[in-house]
Amino acid sequence: MKYQLLMSIAIVTSIGSVSLTMPSIAGSRFRPFEGRSTSRLLLSKQPNLVDFPEVGLAIPQPSGFTKATSFYGFEQAATSSSVVLSKIPGPFSAVTKGFNKETLATRGISLISKQPIKIDNQSGFLLQVSQSAAGQKFLKWILVFGNEESTTVGVASFLEENATKIGEPLKQVLLAASPRTSSAPTASSLPFKITPVAGLSLVTKVSGVGKVALFTKDGNIPTVAPTDPLFVVAPSLGDVAILDQKSFATRRISAYPQTDIVAIRSTTEISIDNLTGWEIVANGRDKQTKAPLAIYQVMLFPKQGGYIVITGIVGDKQSQIYMPKFKAMALTYRNSK
Repeated sequence: MKYQLLMSIAIVTSIGSVSLTMPSIAGSRFRPFEGRSTSRLLLSKQPNLVDFPEVGLAIPQPSGFTKATSFYGFEQAATSSSVVLSKIPGPFSAVTKGFNKETLATRGISLISKQPIKIDNQSGFLLQVSQSAAGQKFLKWILVFGNEESTTVGVASFLEENATKIGEPLKQVLLAASPRTSSAPTASSLPFKITPVAGLSLVTKVSGVGKVALFTKDGNIPTVAPTDPLFVVAPSLGDVAILDQKSFATRRISAYPQTDIVAIRSTTEISIDNLTGWEIVANGRDKQTKAPLAIYQVMLFPKQGGYIVITGIVGDKQSQIYMPKFKAMALTYRNSK
């Protein structure tokens, strides 16, 4: 459950192709949900679907958007807009448990509307949400559907000021989604390389969660217990310019779903692969079981903008074994773009 919630909420809160500061979404200049039939109008106008086999989905390419390199989907840097596609292993009911007004509000997201929908006979929802940060306002359409095995999420993000122009077309792009057979991504599709250490194995059966590398002690997800080691390497969606990098990294470690931070033990400058950043070590606890945890985070900041976040979480009783392993793996990070 920790893994599914972490990934689903992280996907919803992320914004791609942001050119200035950490943005968001708000306002209600949108028309409410109009039904599945309108998507067929878009499909007839944009018959060419682009396949994303790692996600198991095909969607029309929005006019003026390009295929993204750091995530599955499309982006338009000039308008700070994106369509991000992900597939999360786990039942629809579990993955969408946090897609409610109360949980989203804890992440700085306001739920505007939520409507049931069917995609290829699979249950789903279309949500409209708002989120604010750093003086910018964004809107998002979120399409989520799935079954007992996996859940597909599509998030269209755009500045509120562009809602009248591109809001409805991006909504229709999501509604025109067509499920496909999934295929696992190859290691060469990741924009980075990282070397595992003994006791941590790459999760290979998971596809579609983005260009992210996951490691567990047995190479399987989800982990058996919340105290089992989990190591994640993930680039940001787009080249976000982070003005106060230390504060940003500190806020990030305090915002992991299902994990409460009890104390920050250390905050240290670090350099890996000619990238500068911050290494943070913290004590925490699992929100559900209250089990004590040790958290390791490295956030690196490329010169062109954006960031890479490397995170290790493990039960406190195993921290003496795994915290050194987390740091050893983090130091092997190499950009491969």
